[in-house]
Amino acid sequence: MLTKEKNELLCRVGPDSQMGRMMRRYWMPMALSGELEAGGAVRRIRLLGEDLVAWRAPDGSVGLIDEFCPHRGASMVLARNEDCGLRCIYHGWKIAADGQVMETPPEPDYSTRKDRVRSTAYPVRESGGIIWAYMGPSEAMSPPVDFEFAGLPASHVLIMKTREECNWAQTVEGVIDSAHSNYLHSSGIVPNAGLAITEDKGDVNAKAQFERPSNDGAPRLEVEDTPYGFRYAAIRRPLVAAERNKYVRVTLFVAPIHAIFPAPKGWGSMQMFTPLDDTSTMFHYILWRYDAPIDGATRERYLLRHGMRPGIDMDENFRKVRNRANNWQQDREAMRRGDSYSGIAGINTEDFAVQESMGLIIDRSREHLGASDRAVANFRRVMLESVERFTATGEPPIGLRTKVDYGQLRSAEAMLPHDMPWQAGVERAQAAE
Repeated sequence: MLTKEKNELLCRVGPDSQMGRMMRRYWMPMALSGELEAGGAVRRIRLLGEDLVAWRAPDGSVGLIDEFCPHRGASMVLARNEDCGLRCIYHGWKIAADGQVMETPPEPDYSTRKDRVRSTAYPVRESGGIIWAYMGPSEAMSPPVDFEFAGLPASHVLIMKTREECNWAQTVEGVIDSAHSNYLHSSGIVPNAGLAITEDKGDVNAKAQFERPSNDGAPRLEVEDTPYGFRYAAIRRPLVAAERNKYVRVTLFVAPIHAIFPAPKGWGSMQMFTPLDDTSTMFHYILWRYDAPIDGATRERYLLRHGMRPGIDMDENFRKVRNRANNWQQDREAMRRGDSYSGIAGINTEDFAVQESMGLIIDRSREHLGASDRAVANFRRVMLESVERFTATGEPPIGLRTKVDYGQLRSAEAMLPHDMPWQAGVERAQAAE
């Protein structure tokens, strides 16, 4: 549990909050590259409690500035996308991607107003099909974040995205909670004694999506702090040869909002949770295949399994069809028939439902954590320690104190002998890939 004061410190991300100031030292996923068309429409962007707009100029470059024109406050989402800037349709003021006011047509020729007024603007960069934004001071700009998938062709990568209506911290805690998969996802992740690691059978049937060699619902967690955050091993009893072996899955928490976790053989996977504000989060789920493009049928299968089909499971603004107002379309009849444990369609939709059901910001002073929550407790500890030290001393946040090669970060799962440390087993499993 956390005190209400610590919970506020962890969750609040606005410009005047301590966590918000620290979060602005990291590069944040802001939009997908495909969301912005060269010379096309301007998009509203909500990020860390700020209202912004993003656009792609005719030359392909991307800008990110304050949504509201510095002249009279009209929304720049309505602006004309002209050459290297946006022109407000109200009075014709033109704003460059760096926030400079380029033109003020109604002003007299001798006016110097455009030289004395600026719009808030933030640097952006594109990597791996994602547009990233940096909102902190320029002198403290952190190095680019290039995870492993960014080095692969776009044809090898699938990015799913949707909006969650709850605080960023409870979404991160969902992905680093290993025990829940044996319960919440038990209709989509099923045991198979004939496996050594997780397999994807390529079957869209909701009761046979992913198969694992264990049905142990009480994993033992071992946590290890790292320069980028921490990693932990979820150690389970396998279905076969439990007297000799242990089944280990290793998950990485990469500060402040990323998690990398095991995928079926030949694949990689991670999730990102961008705080839009205190009570909403943009969820990104990235899957990649190392040795081949992901074909159309496979892409459709994964979108269906995870309940993240654009235009079906969510609208053009990534808002979910299944939501709090309709109880995430939970099917009680399917639960009674035994067709679905949760009654909710889609593995990720199940996560969204329980995370959003906690409320916009959960009151962690009412919780009772157990042994299976060690990773969750460690996440809170490292983030709170980091923000407190950052605030008190100006020390760089966790993950930014030393250089991190994000492209080398990988999770792993393996069947290991009981006497083998999981760290050595992970290295062996990764070397064999």
